[in-house]
Amino acid sequence: MVNLTNNTETPIIKNKHVQWLVVFDSTICRIYEYDKDQLILIKELQHPDNKLRDIDITSDKPGRYQSKGYAHGAYSQESDPKEIKIENFSREIAHMLDHGRNTQAYESIVLVGSPHMNGLLLKHINKQVKNLITHNIEKDFIHLGESDLLVRLKEMIKNPL
Repeated sequence: MVNLTNNTETPIIKNKHVQWLVVFDSTICRIYEYDKDQLILIKELQHPDNKLRDIDITSDKPGRYQSKGYAHGAYSQESDPKEIKIENFSREIAHMLDHGRNTQAYESIVLVGSPHMNGLLLKHINKQVKNLITHNIEKDFIHLGESDLLVRLKEMIKNPL
């Protein structure tokens, strides 16, 4: 518990423990303040470009070449542009979680994301943030509304903080 004072100098007692619920996939991330009975949306990040097909992301097709004689071929792309965008999005989420830790916006985190995105995010989260993760749920719940999400979380987490 933290004692704060308002401008009339009467103490205000505020519960300091804040838990963030981070629900994400490759195109959207929602961060909620979470307790066992309610969710309060704090921030939402959207990257709709991550839904685009590779051909829509790259503006030009790979070039072609012809060597001496009858041999010819096409240049191939060395990296997947869609995967690069998704990786950058996971990096952005990790940065936001680290910023929240640095500003003491939360004390613990529950991560909920598809297995692939979850792996990418964990790759970019630093050790200090990882130490604050209480639950890591590899499920794609981004499509659920807040009430359905709470029900699912209660089923999966026996003792939410």
